[in-house]
Amino acid sequence: MEIKTTGHAFTFRSTTRALLVLGFFLFAIACKQETSVAPPLADKVKGENTFSAKGSVKEMSITPETTNFPEHEGRSEFMSYCAICHSLRYITTQPDFSKKIWEEEVHKMVAKYSAPIDSATCNKIVDYLMVIKGAK
Repeated sequence: MEIKTTGHAFTFRSTTRALLVLGFFLFAIACKQETSVAPPLADKVKGENTFSAKGSVKEMSITPETTNFPEHEGRSEFMSYCAICHSLRYITTQPDFSKKIWEEEVHKMVAKYSAPIDSATCNKIVDYLMVIKGAK
């Protein structure tokens, strides 16, 4: 097939090829993603979590918790079972609750979130929570 326009002859094949090349370049320009280089990680400050992205690579540094809880009966159960699902520091941000509310909270963790805690251990955890965050 041949197409004639103003004295120039273009074959269907060369026109199609030219349109494909032009389409490819337009597509490449439209899809171009800006790539930015993230600044290097700052010197890690003790107790500070950091996050950076370098292209498609993501890097995260999480410092361990340093919350100190007092020695008392139920501490080891509290430290073991509660830390399975959430930060122990989370407990320190809670208000001082009554024993009834702490029992409801621990029961909710077992019933709703399937925390693997038997009733005897629940009682020890509630007693410990009363020591560290119980209403006075």
